[in-house]
Amino acid sequence: MSRGVHPTATADDRETARAREIFRRLPRISLIAPSSPIERCVRLRAAVPGCPDLYVKRDDHQPFLCGGNKLRKLEYIMADVLEKRATTVLTTGGTHSNHARITAMVARRLGLKCVLVLNGEDTPTPRGNFLLNHLLGADLHFVRSREDREPRARELAEDLGKRGERVYSVPLGSSNEIGSFGLTAAMEEVAAAEERLGLRFDAIVFPSSSGGTQAGLEVGKRLFGMDLIQVIGISPDDSAGDIITNIMKAMAPMLAILGLRKEGIAAGIAVDDGYIGEAYGIPTEASREACRLWSENEGILLDPVYTAKASAALFSRIRNGMFQASQRVLFWHTGGLINLFNTVDP
Repeated sequence: MSRGVHPTATADDRETARAREIFRRLPRISLIAPSSPIERCVRLRAAVPGCPDLYVKRDDHQPFLCGGNKLRKLEYIMADVLEKRATTVLTTGGTHSNHARITAMVARRLGLKCVLVLNGEDTPTPRGNFLLNHLLGADLHFVRSREDREPRARELAEDLGKRGERVYSVPLGSSNEIGSFGLTAAMEEVAAAEERLGLRFDAIVFPSSSGGTQAGLEVGKRLFGMDLIQVIGISPDDSAGDIITNIMKAMAPMLAILGLRKEGIAAGIAVDDGYIGEAYGIPTEASREACRLWSENEGILLDPVYTAKASAALFSRIRNGMFQASQRVLFWHTGGLINLFNTVDP
């Protein structure tokens, strides 16, 4: 089952081995557990006719209140922040953004100031991530729409710089060529788990929005000899075309950093935008059912914004015969559970 380099390795094998060495030397700080669990979902498989051999990657177990995939990215982003000797980190999101809240938590842990530009309105009775941003003492600025966030963030960064702060702007979702390496490292965890369990996964299903998670997993496929695994992102908000564009924007420089070829990187990138429903953050009947199936059969909670809709897509694909009962599928729980406390209709 080993994916190591054979003594008679080809030029491609040697290139990949060099890339792995480069990857392991990238600056990274320790924020997450050594490896989040992968658990088999026997009861859920029995409850869903035609279900493949189903497993779940439990990134809801990560520190910083279910830090999930966002925390993985911040291991690399914050290493760059510290290397550049920044005093303030600035990022954007919605008022209930997991990314914004987790960035604020990590910034405080590292002794840094944090500025958040959030689309939405302030309220005297904040809940969930919004409440935690207040408790963390983050400097909050509000704008009307998503489109207004980046212009306001640039204004604030310029003003802070004039006042002597060294500002580091963290991209939305930490989804650039630095942060996305967090999910490349996560793919190495999956490869190690396959060796330990004596199996191979046929597909990974997970929520994909700003594109960094999927970019990291796709690079991980190439880096750790997992080319045959399907990586299937499910959109909770944007069109598949927009997300694929973002994935490629992150992937191309990542591959360049590792010295891997970039030709044909778009081939096989799969994003499904058919489960968004009415809008971002608004549950659908299928996402509500997915939450019930996981909680009642496995005692696992999903967040209503990301993992619930990704799981709705997973169950739909199973029922439509897109997975075979003989296959092994890994559902990636990306965290985000604080958003269960933002709505009365999870």
